[in-house]
Amino acid sequence: MKRVFLACIILFIFLPSAAAADKLEKYTQAAEAQQKAQIKWKLSGLGKLSGDIILSPNHKLLLPLGSKLTCVDFQGNMVWETKASSSGKMGQPILAENNLIYTASSTSLQEIKLNGQNNWKFSVYAGTKGSKMPMLAGGFDNLLYLPLPNALYGVNLSGRYIWMMSPWDSSETYSTKIIVKREFMACAADKDNFYVVYGKKKGYRLAAISNEGRFLWTYWLGDITNASFLPGNDGEIFVTVDFNKSSSGSGKSKLKTAKVYRFNVSRGSTPEWQYTLKTETPLSKPVLYDKILYFTGNHKIFALNADEGTLIWENHLLDLVSPPVFDPQTERIYAGSSEGTIYAVNQAGRMAWSRRLDGSIDLAPLIGPDGFLYVATEKGSLYKIKDSLK
Repeated sequence: MKRVFLACIILFIFLPSAAAADKLEKYTQAAEAQQKAQIKWKLSGLGKLSGDIILSPNHKLLLPLGSKLTCVDFQGNMVWETKASSSGKMGQPILAENNLIYTASSTSLQEIKLNGQNNWKFSVYAGTKGSKMPMLAGGFDNLLYLPLPNALYGVNLSGRYIWMMSPWDSSETYSTKIIVKREFMACAADKDNFYVVYGKKKGYRLAAISNEGRFLWTYWLGDITNASFLPGNDGEIFVTVDFNKSSSGSGKSKLKTAKVYRFNVSRGSTPEWQYTLKTETPLSKPVLYDKILYFTGNHKIFALNADEGTLIWENHLLDLVSPPVFDPQTERIYAGSSEGTIYAVNQAGRMAWSRRLDGSIDLAPLIGPDGFLYVATEKGSLYKIKDSLK
């Protein structure tokens, strides 16, 4: 009986874990020769990504996966993996001017070296719930912006506190009750300023804040459910916003109002233009190329004139959900669907090709410096794809 028990223990220890096994599948050139989108390899078993793929300065792929960050090279090999130094989910990583990686949790900020080693950690306090996904922005001019539930913190690249400011109403300063429903909804930064959407249910504002922690201006948005930023190159900033309001008076319509704004930071809080549309799905973060703004929503890709805010074209693509990415080399826009299809669209708005993968593509593809597309699916797979259409 003891021998049988011992054999079972040994068998349990040495059986491979299906959940932990990463599998690299390479596709042959002969098998892919006729495809307009040629798959080079597929790495499966990673798990669902919790944020966008980013490219490290040493040409590696950084994949946020809940409470850990995984690094994969261009050949599909896992290089390293590190866990967040605090409990809870790790936010979207960012890269700073010092070529190091920074990521936030609900109460802290940490620095990660390019070899995956955790360096310093900046902690504030515990016990208060923040937004669903911790946020972080900056990395320019030796400054990181950390929005936490109680305030916004400016921290330098050495992990030292620089300043703290609260955007909440002054009347809340003297309240002993923690207002848990207030939040930072979205944030972004350029070399000079920080941009944030903050508030609580049915009342959100957009703010431009200097790198010294001083309000420049605010703009009332109201009852919104989603927002994202794209800072431009000449002091402009583009914002996509979804409103929590039906397009019909009865409230039965699934279509809701959404807007795209362009602001110029130096000219104050009045939008230079705004484009309004009706949509059933949230608007994505936009991308900008050659004065054309591309974004997705309502299963469509939209192209707007970035100077005037006028529609150039829109293209409906079946079950489209992911934000777009633009490749200057192929001059095509790429985005994914909830059914696992990756689409390529040319600058005139016409589909160039599509390719079915193994699961929903909710996140924007990444264009690598090697000219390949890197696409993650909800099934926990990462694909390397070549756009071979001339």
